[in-house]
Amino acid sequence: MVRVKADSLSELRQRRSAKWRSFPEDVLPLPVAEMDYPLAKPIKKTLIDMIERSDTGYSGIVPELTTAFANYAKRNWNWEVNAEQFHLATDVGVAGVEVLRLFTQAGDTVVVNSPVYLNFFTWIKEVHCEVKDVPLLHVGDQWALDASGLEAAFAAGAKVYLLCHPHNPVGHVFTKAELEKVAELAKRYNVLVISDEIHAPLIFSESEFIPYLALNYAARETGVCITSASKSWNLAGLKCAQIISDDPKIHDVLQGLPIAIPWRTSILGAWASVAAYDEGEEWLAAVIRNIDENRHYLKKLIDKHLPKAKYSIPNSTYLAWIDLSAYELEDVAALLLDKGRVALNNGCDFGVTGHNFVRMNLATSKEILKEAVKRMASVLEA
Repeated sequence: MVRVKADSLSELRQRRSAKWRSFPEDVLPLPVAEMDYPLAKPIKKTLIDMIERSDTGYSGIVPELTTAFANYAKRNWNWEVNAEQFHLATDVGVAGVEVLRLFTQAGDTVVVNSPVYLNFFTWIKEVHCEVKDVPLLHVGDQWALDASGLEAAFAAGAKVYLLCHPHNPVGHVFTKAELEKVAELAKRYNVLVISDEIHAPLIFSESEFIPYLALNYAARETGVCITSASKSWNLAGLKCAQIISDDPKIHDVLQGLPIAIPWRTSILGAWASVAAYDEGEEWLAAVIRNIDENRHYLKKLIDKHLPKAKYSIPNSTYLAWIDLSAYELEDVAALLLDKGRVALNNGCDFGVTGHNFVRMNLATSKEILKEAVKRMASVLEA
C-alpha cells in the first residue's frame, strides 16, 4: 500500500509557490488550495525525464491526455467521455471564462450557489455578466441545493449556471436527485450548466460522485464540464485543464473557442496530467486516506479548543468550512492573521453567506493542523 507523508514545515518553507511566499515566516499559511504532500512518483518521473531531455517546448493538442482522462473517468465513474468533444485550456479559470464568453453577452445573468469558490465571481465579472446568488441550504450538518430558488433564477432569465461539483468550500457532493433537478430545470429554461468538477477525484467513501455529463440526456444537452488534474494531484502551477461536452449543439458553439487555446497550455502540465490519470491513483488513494483522517481530526481539535465554532465534516475536497460567528468578531480572518499568525480564507470572499466563516486547507500534516487550531484558540478564546 502506498503511503504519503506531508512535508515538514521547514521543507515546505523552501517551496516557491504563492502559498509559501505571501506571508511572513511566522505565519502558518492555510488558505490556498494546494497540498503539502510530495508529488506522485509517476508524475515526478515524467517531469524529470522531460527536463533532462530539454523537452519544454510548445504543447498543442495532446490526444494521449484525452485517452488518459477518458479511461480514468470510465474506471472511476463509469462515464463514457466523448473524445470528439474534448478541449484543453490553460487552467479551469481560463476554461470557465472562455466558455462563458461563448454562451453569454454583457449583462446576462449567471447563477451561483454561495458560499462558493471565490473566483466564480471574478470569472463572471470578467465577461461583464451579473451574478444571481441562490445560496445553498444548510440544515444541521447537511448542505443541499435550493431547487425552488434555482428554478426562480432560471425562470427569471438566467443564461448560465456555474455548478461547483463537488462544492468548494462546503465539501457537498451533489446527489443524483439534485443533479437530475438541475438538468430538468436547465432543459426547461434553456440554461447552460458549466460544471466545475476539479475536485471530483477527492471524494470520501460515504459519498458518490456523479459527473454531470454522465447523468442523463438532459444533462448532456445542457452541460459543459471543466476540470483538471491540478487540484487532486497538486499540479496547479503546471497549467493544463480540460473542457468537455457531449451534445452536438453545444459542440458547435465550443468550436468558437480560440484556436490558440491548446497552445496556451503547458507541455509539462499536459504530460503530468497524463501520468496522473494513468498512473496516479495509488498516490491519490493514499492522500485521500490522509485527508479523511484530517477532516475528523480537525473536528476533535475544534471541539476541544474552539467549542463555540461550528464545523460540518466535508464529504469531498480537502477544505474545511468553519463557522466562527459565535465569537462575534468582525473580520475574523484578518484578526487571526494579525494576532494568531495563521492565514485562512475570509468567508466573505465566497459570497455574503460566508460572513464570519473561514476556509482552512486540510491537505497538510496533523502537526500543522493542531498548531493552527491552537493559534486560533489563543485569539478567539482569550
